[in-house]
Amino acid sequence: MKLSYSTIVNGNTLAYPGRVATVIHLSGGPLKCPYLPAGESQDPTFSEDTDFFVDLITKQTGEDGETNAVVFAGLEPLWQGNAVLELSKRLRELSYFVKVETSGFYSNDLRNLSTVANFISLDLKHSLSQSAKYSELIGSKVNFEVFQSNLLTSLTFLEHGKAFKEVKTTIISGVNDSPETVESIAKLIKNSCDQYALCQFVPWPLPLADEKFEKIKPPTRLHLLQLAQVARKHAGRVVVRCVDSEDQEVLPKAESR
Repeated sequence: MKLSYSTIVNGNTLAYPGRVATVIHLSGGPLKCPYLPAGESQDPTFSEDTDFFVDLITKQTGEDGETNAVVFAGLEPLWQGNAVLELSKRLRELSYFVKVETSGFYSNDLRNLSTVANFISLDLKHSLSQSAKYSELIGSKVNFEVFQSNLLTSLTFLEHGKAFKEVKTTIISGVNDSPETVESIAKLIKNSCDQYALCQFVPWPLPLADEKFEKIKPPTRLHLLQLAQVARKHAGRVVVRCVDSEDQEVLPKAESR
């Protein structure tokens, strides 16, 4: 079974916390994210069968003796759900840890992967009550009502899945960085995940798909920590994820010392 991808990065120590991972950035699908690099094309760049990826990853492990995880990243890896599932099963048989990132659009594929993958990370971009703003972040090709229905179904599947479950929001200054937005998301996902991650938006590498995002300054760590305290009222475990450091867990103020 073929899998379309744009890049493969070996030796990544941040994509899968605590492990050395090969990150396979998958391409294609209906979503379009305006704040991602313009080079992350909607159209498939390369296409190989699953044997290619198994050979490449096992060779990398043989060379560095450290690679023990694989991360499927991209706008929506589950657009190729059957191929990702097949490759994930083969990697798990070889004792690799598998992480899959998703927008939640393909809920049935997420359900299937949640019994195979070790780690599922669902990207929730905005409060669902802000349909126009959310639509701007996923592109006009996707009907928001359909997307929302599938996303809510995915959250239900996550609630009962066996994998470690993360929901993450990339915090963009002036777009989704208000306490009200973060609290709305935290309330929605509180029973669906083991961890809620607030991720720092950084406009890099340039150019971005929409140049207006290139002028937005990254939110500060302090602002992310303040938002995390809001989220912590509802979500169990909350972490702040900045581009230059490992995850920082945020405890309720009463527990912080």
